[in-house]
Amino acid sequence: MSQATKPRAIIVTGLSGAGKSIVTRCFEDLGFTCVDNLPLDLIEPLFERAFEAQGPPWVVVVDVRTPAFAAGFPALVEKLKARFPGIEVLFVDAADEVIVRRFQETRRPHPFRHLDLPEAVAYERQILQAVRAVASAVLDTSNYTPHELRAEVAKRFGTTELAQPLVVRCESFGFKFGLPPDATLVFDVRFLPNPYFVPELRPLPGDHPDVVAWLSSHQEVETVYGRLKGLVEELLPYYKREQKSYVVIAFGCTGGRHRSVYLASRLGEDLRRAGWFVRVHHRDRDREA
Repeated sequence: MSQATKPRAIIVTGLSGAGKSIVTRCFEDLGFTCVDNLPLDLIEPLFERAFEAQGPPWVVVVDVRTPAFAAGFPALVEKLKARFPGIEVLFVDAADEVIVRRFQETRRPHPFRHLDLPEAVAYERQILQAVRAVASAVLDTSNYTPHELRAEVAKRFGTTELAQPLVVRCESFGFKFGLPPDATLVFDVRFLPNPYFVPELRPLPGDHPDVVAWLSSHQEVETVYGRLKGLVEELLPYYKREQKSYVVIAFGCTGGRHRSVYLASRLGEDLRRAGWFVRVHHRDRDREA
């Protein structure tokens, strides 16, 4: 779906346990404004705002939690489509046995908890037949992992200018203060020449021009950096394909003040120039030894 045909509003509905919550989070990641469990009589006023405003598109999630949902929804959809051309209804579905297993694993109650679980799933499917019939699209989540489901929603509904990019954080740290707990990749660079042993450089951080010039003058530093940069550039598209939100690339030296700061800063600038959304953080640069 192209940006030109992207709907201003989508109604997400479907069976309990089919994955509407995950699908909703996928839309949020794509830049949609999402509202869950909205009363039916508030949908039309909300869509008035959605179609008049220039902000992000909207997703409204409705299901059997809403009173009189099954009976009133088809007529409401017909009215909304007549008034707001291009509106879409996405019905999230899954096989009965998959839904039963999900409820058993999460131990959450089904909306029709007065029935045995398989009977509740079958009953809900029956009363939602008319709702499914008015859907613009059906998404069966039975065989999707959460990552695959995110990719499928992105493929069907495209990305928007508001979609959250993959955030790459280049972080420096000192091994003497411990590893960063959220690091994706950790590079130990304590084998590189150490400015700490150069008296005039010792008090300066690794992103100071004098330290940068000193480290860059060593061929082994240039060789190692080139190979690390090449590896990271090769891996980042794979992380993006897997719908990762954050990748933390951590460089560690002894105290976290010189070598790791130099490499994190340099890689951050190179990745930023290559078009990645980058943040640089020096955890221990200004820490007292």
